[in-house]
Amino acid sequence: MSNDPAPVTRRTALQALAGAQIAVRGTRPRPSKPNIVILLADDLGHGDVGFTGCPDIRTPHLDQLAAEGVRFTHAYANGPVCSPTRAALLTGQYQQRNGVGDVLYADQRDRGLPLKALLIPEALKQHGYATGLFGKWHLGYPKEFFPTRQGFDEFIGFVAGNIDYFAHTDRLGQRDLWKREEALRDRRYMTRLIADESIAFIDRRRDQPFFLYVPFSAPHAPFQGPEDKKAAGNRAMYRKMVEYLDFSIGRILEHLKKRELEENTVVFFMSDNGGVPGVGRNAPFRGFKGSLWEGGIRTPFLARWKGEFPAGVSRPEVIAGMDLFSTCLAAAQAPLPLDRAIDGVSFLHVCRGEDTLPPRMLCFNYQAPNQPAQRAMVRRGWKYLLDNKGQEYLFHLDKDEGETENLAAKEPERLAEMREYYEFWLKDVSGTLVKPAAPPPD
Repeated sequence: MSNDPAPVTRRTALQALAGAQIAVRGTRPRPSKPNIVILLADDLGHGDVGFTGCPDIRTPHLDQLAAEGVRFTHAYANGPVCSPTRAALLTGQYQQRNGVGDVLYADQRDRGLPLKALLIPEALKQHGYATGLFGKWHLGYPKEFFPTRQGFDEFIGFVAGNIDYFAHTDRLGQRDLWKREEALRDRRYMTRLIADESIAFIDRRRDQPFFLYVPFSAPHAPFQGPEDKKAAGNRAMYRKMVEYLDFSIGRILEHLKKRELEENTVVFFMSDNGGVPGVGRNAPFRGFKGSLWEGGIRTPFLARWKGEFPAGVSRPEVIAGMDLFSTCLAAAQAPLPLDRAIDGVSFLHVCRGEDTLPPRMLCFNYQAPNQPAQRAMVRRGWKYLLDNKGQEYLFHLDKDEGETENLAAKEPERLAEMREYYEFWLKDVSGTLVKPAAPPPD
């Protein structure tokens, strides 16, 4: 067996995170309480932006953001679909700990992210932050699960997985546009509305530190461009949506500059999962949304803090959406909670170029309706995968990022080791470990 680190338990996670915080704070004095902005695309393919080599979609504003900040080349969403990745991102925990391991569908009107979960906005409000969400929630339909009940001072957006970009109705034809907890009628194209309201929030809250979460609905279906009320599921329409998404992100970034907030604002950008077949492009990876192939879970990822992060740098560290919880708290110089497991780690010091992240493993578990569960684990440049047909795979990602050569038969000991680590992880996050258990032997 190798000398790789064991799977993360609650105690080791907290110890490691505490060490990361000390490392960040032990250097020169840093600006306190910067504004924090998270820009989240929806179903954006890894290969659908200019800075990842897209040949047919223009994303000049995101490309500029990449040129001005840090790009992570090995970034993951925590799942291949919407709700789970958002639960992990906002809580810093694997979504399985919060019972949001699958999608909250439009006909599941009684489900939501449990209120006992601690979200980024709740943690930051304790340190003087104003908090706002403009866009897609998808973590609960009843008002008891609304963003306003989970730390957001302001909310304009929708709670379903997707809505018509003009009529603002969900898949069941129900109106789904809200201002705080009251129904809202508005004629604006959804992507424009989200950008407009984000900009207005910046103006209202610019005199205090703010946390702005901007989960766009684009380019999720229905595929409607800014002047196309009739949906069309083709690449041309998808291109319009992505380019308007880029334009809208550019508006928000330009407004930060106009208000002289650039140097005191940390900006993060990622997608919630990979693109969908037929319209999305996940190159150079295999697979699409809904699968645990790299194309379903790898995401473009950018971080910018002018004056704090170097510009135009690429980093190879493995990070995940759930790491934003610890990273945002580190940026705000706020302590991590000690009353719960935090699975994510802060990569703030990596963004600053001060250090690297130690080797880590990331685990993934997803079960679509009426299908077997999928499993995946990334560890030290290798990947274990169990697909929804029951087939096991082992890939050496460092040499085969396209997942073309299954090494399971050639590396039986490594396969068994990774399977063992995975089982330990699954029991941990599922709450089935009755008492602290020893990790698998090294």
